[in-house]
Amino acid sequence: MTTLSIIVPVYDAATFLPNCLATIRANRRDDYQFILIDDHSSDETPEIIERAVRDMPWLTTLRNPENYGVAKSRNIALTHAEGRYLTYLDADDWYHVGHLDRTLAALQRLDVDFVRTDHVRVDQMTRVIERAPEERRDVVLDPRSQIGAPGYRTVVDYPFLWAGMYDRERIDPALFAFDESLRTAADRPWFWRLHLNTESTAVVDLNGYFYRKDANPTALTQAGNASTLHFLDAYAGIRDLAVGSGNAGYVDKAAYGALRIVEFHVSRRARLSHELQRELYHRSSAFLNSFPPESVRTALRHFDLSKRIVLGKILRIEAD
Repeated sequence: MTTLSIIVPVYDAATFLPNCLATIRANRRDDYQFILIDDHSSDETPEIIERAVRDMPWLTTLRNPENYGVAKSRNIALTHAEGRYLTYLDADDWYHVGHLDRTLAALQRLDVDFVRTDHVRVDQMTRVIERAPEERRDVVLDPRSQIGAPGYRTVVDYPFLWAGMYDRERIDPALFAFDESLRTAADRPWFWRLHLNTESTAVVDLNGYFYRKDANPTALTQAGNASTLHFLDAYAGIRDLAVGSGNAGYVDKAAYGALRIVEFHVSRRARLSHELQRELYHRSSAFLNSFPPESVRTALRHFDLSKRIVLGKILRIEAD
């Protein structure tokens, strides 16, 4: 009987995969199912997985016939998941020994739909504990209470799938699906849907997940291509969820998140071609102007003057 399924999407991960496989072996349990799905890698990833299966025959391995992206890969892997509980692992990250056991024990003890954890951010030789943005620990909470107000980072803004574990018997199966049209940022609307449509959650003091934040040329978060702009589509999904909820406070929070992510990408526009920079400006303007004007004005109050000036210029592009 499988208790926990762990989905591991992999793409051109030959550099990091041996370490990932080592952490899988170290955290293996007979009732754990590790699902590796190779998104049609072009490096030595398939050969590494093939060799690993000879030594670790209990691995579930899949390979996409073409490169689908991480969202579709996760959806495909989910159809093979057998466990009641679910979590994720990125191929360039790793677990402390026993982290899965401790997270699962916390989820079962608290008897909630899902739990969130802290993690360790790894930047070359530096290790920093990153706390989930929630001071209430080890208590049952309403997931909607973690959406919060504009101006504050809350758990709904903590978009790390692997910093959590989810009970598939208590959560609507439809909530686990990712938008396959998104090459990046698909986890952002995913968490909003989760917080709007579940009944209970908790944050626990566990930090046994090590998140590699140093240079990884295959990471979409560090890319500068057309897929980078998919964040606009992802945040449009958040806007629609917030508006559909009928809660004006959620719309204000969604507008704040939209302004924040647009400012972030505009400040890093140099990694984009001139053509993509123009697309970024015009699409961002249209997107921000799709929010109720009062929500945008409310959210803008939480930015310093320099950022308000930049965002004001972006907003005016659509009007000019």
